[in-house]
Amino acid sequence: MSLVLSGQGEKTSPLLRVARKYSAYLSYPLAICGLLWLLALPLSSFSRRAYFSENAMMPGQVYTTFGTQSHMDAMDRVDAELKTKDQAQAVEAVFASIGLDTETQEFTYTKVPRIGKHAGTNVHGILRAPRSDSVEALVIAASWTTANNASNVNAVRLMAGLAQYASEQVYWARDIVFVVTDSGEQGIEEWLRAYQGLTTTLPLFVRSGIIQAALSLELPPAKRYTGLGLYFEGKGGQLANLDYVNMVQYVSRLERMPAYLHGLKDVPRRAHWWTKYTSATQLLLRQVRAQAFGLSTGIHAPFLRYRIDAITLAGLPQPEDPVSAVFAHGLFTDADVPAAPMQRQIGRTIEASFRSLNNLLEHFHQSFFFYMLPANQRYVSIGDYIPAAGLMIASLLLQAMHLWWMQGPDELRSDSPHTRITRINAYYALLRATLPSSVGIILRVHALGLVLLLIPQLIASSVLTDATTTAYLFTMALASISMVLHTSDIYWTRRIEWRQLKSIVSVYLAVVVACLSVMNFSLAVALFVVAGLPLVFTRVCRVDTRIRRALGVLMLVAVSPVCMMTLGMHVLGCSSNPFRVFLADFYRFGSLVYPLVCLVYWPVNLLCMIIVLIQ
Repeated sequence: MSLVLSGQGEKTSPLLRVARKYSAYLSYPLAICGLLWLLALPLSSFSRRAYFSENAMMPGQVYTTFGTQSHMDAMDRVDAELKTKDQAQAVEAVFASIGLDTETQEFTYTKVPRIGKHAGTNVHGILRAPRSDSVEALVIAASWTTANNASNVNAVRLMAGLAQYASEQVYWARDIVFVVTDSGEQGIEEWLRAYQGLTTTLPLFVRSGIIQAALSLELPPAKRYTGLGLYFEGKGGQLANLDYVNMVQYVSRLERMPAYLHGLKDVPRRAHWWTKYTSATQLLLRQVRAQAFGLSTGIHAPFLRYRIDAITLAGLPQPEDPVSAVFAHGLFTDADVPAAPMQRQIGRTIEASFRSLNNLLEHFHQSFFFYMLPANQRYVSIGDYIPAAGLMIASLLLQAMHLWWMQGPDELRSDSPHTRITRINAYYALLRATLPSSVGIILRVHALGLVLLLIPQLIASSVLTDATTTAYLFTMALASISMVLHTSDIYWTRRIEWRQLKSIVSVYLAVVVACLSVMNFSLAVALFVVAGLPLVFTRVCRVDTRIRRALGVLMLVAVSPVCMMTLGMHVLGCSSNPFRVFLADFYRFGSLVYPLVCLVYWPVNLLCMIIVLIQ
């Protein structure tokens, strides 16, 4: 009540009086300061050197032995089996010859609702630990294709050699599960659902205990690799524990096969500060893109949904290395096999990593789960980057308070004590007259967003098969219908107070960004940039002419979901329409991007247009 009546001259707390006095001037600087804080994150003064919180791992304290003749023979058996059998049967035969408990899982999945079904096959083998009772397990996973749709037979061959190596050792305290899929992330998701007992149609009978950590391999065709790319983001913004990332980077450098974050190599220490800044900015942008939008960076992503720390190691071929992109009949040739030293170095990196994971006494818990990595072996903790989100949220809230106090005619904000009762009555009369219209418009816009969210489940499958134009047509059609309805309501009834409407929308968006910032900071920042900033600067000056209103609407159209997704096809590197990618990730992996586009981003953009058009 104090907040409501403070605009009518009521006695309030000193904090509210200061906020009322300066809120009109602080909102825009706070939004800009939030963006400047983000631009300062790549600076070395914001980051700290990485360290180990979990001392039990003891990374680099073992003598690695991978690369003997028996390990190479196991890798060659994959080539021999592929010549006479299909992929699943060949892997199952190799695993069985090593002595693993094997099982094949056949499944079907749907990428987008009502658009056909795709069949896939998973094969997994379990090495039973001689020192445990199958209570806990570690996972090595690989797909037959990489995230870039290149052949990943190198990784499958190396997995066979690692299985042979692990079967010869007696110090394992956890089972090791080797998983090979032909459907990428969808295949791993189906395998995990069956392994965790979340599906009754495709149960797994050969199982182990609780999965403590997972590692996926991607080795595109090449003769030599300059290093490994390390990816750690999940579909919903989840991150692997920082100790896991630091441990893999540490042991990879000991084995002279360094793992670089997102494949970006280190900048020399004596490089110019601007070179370091641009390199850190590029790395942070890649992390924001992967974390916010859930873009595919490896088959480790489904594991993170189940609270399983997982990463992907991807080989980085030398630039001059001749890479075969197409394989005749899907077979592997000797010319495309990496050199034996390369196989030995990568194998020993994974061996050292699993020896450290084998030493864990409990699940990863001591290090950070919320962080940003501006450079290899450096990190930015949540306490250093979350203030940027706080500044953005404060910008929205201060503007909402100012607009709420400034709604209605100037007579309502008089300080005269003689008209106190009259002003309060007039103020409540204004709320009774305008608040239902403002809330009604907000509800109608969000109802149309809900329709957009549910449309893929209701329409015929033939309509959604066009991946490049269908989503745009639906978005523009619904936007046009809603704008016609709302603008007619505005110009005919004239009972809407634009300050009141913008205030309510600002509070709503501030709450969404605040909740999202502690779950997926990158997505919260992206939402504020495309929806919050236009809202903050909407109607920042008078729009008393039709030309100014038209310019305001055109600027909002430029930052609408349709235009942003068109731009995103090039910026995000999506091979298909981002709308369709977000839709598939929502139904398959529970990604939040598609619901936020339908229920927050697009409605707020339309409401900003309505605010501009109100006279």
